[in-house]
Amino acid sequence: MIPDLDMLERRVAAMRDLPWPIPAVVLLAMTDEDLDHLEAASGTDRYWPTLNCVVARIEEAGGA
Repeated sequence: MIPDLDMLERRVAAMRDLPWPIPAVVLLAMTDEDLDHLEAASGTDRYWPTLNCVVARIEEAGGA
């Protein structure tokens, strides 16, 4: 598989697998790095703190 395509598929999966509805404006403000962190934390006890950190950072920056 092409490395860039694999990375893109993982980022899409991180968005698709969000555990609750997230406002579109927050999703649009997520960076590639945010999605990479969420994907890496998926299935671990770090997932919820990571998601909370991402959403809080976006909300504080006025992205939501």
